[in-house]
Amino acid sequence: MPLSHAIGGKVCNKVVAVFADTATASAAATSLRTALHLGHGQVRVIRPRFPLPGRRLDSGMADVRPGARSRVKRAALRPQFAMALAGALAGAAVFMLLRATGVTLIVTSVLVALVALVLYGALSGLLIGRLLGLRADRGSHASAVLDELRKGHAAVVVHAHGSNERDRADAMLASRGGRMMAMP
Repeated sequence: MPLSHAIGGKVCNKVVAVFADTATASAAATSLRTALHLGHGQVRVIRPRFPLPGRRLDSGMADVRPGARSRVKRAALRPQFAMALAGALAGAAVFMLLRATGVTLIVTSVLVALVALVLYGALSGLLIGRLLGLRADRGSHASAVLDELRKGHAAVVVHAHGSNERDRADAMLASRGGRMMAMP
């Protein structure tokens, strides 16, 4: 498995457009749903002063396909488990190295030392996996959209099912007067 898959990297099919007002954004969202046959969960309008707008903006939970929520959870946990396994293996390798060099603490209590080093490695891997799964690049883009919402603008968020659908949604929103915001 490539490292990008292990740490949860994949192409995002999210399109975000900012509109001057809520009415224009709602009209664009309605026409987009109709033209591309998208569900309400795939196209969302985020209004100014909407409670918890970041959750709607960054959430992959808007996916309405069967089993989508469980796929999102698995994708969020994948980097943690992959790095925990790598950390446990690194802990076992450190144990083997220390045992081969004859470190007294390791040689006298083999089982305790093995369990401790493997657990420390796994815990370190979990922490690193969580950091890799946070995706700091999404935060900066979401922050730019949230700034626009604070200025009184409205946003339309589209969770496309593929690159073709994403490109068509992008073109339609731009033609309706939306200012496109890049989302990684």
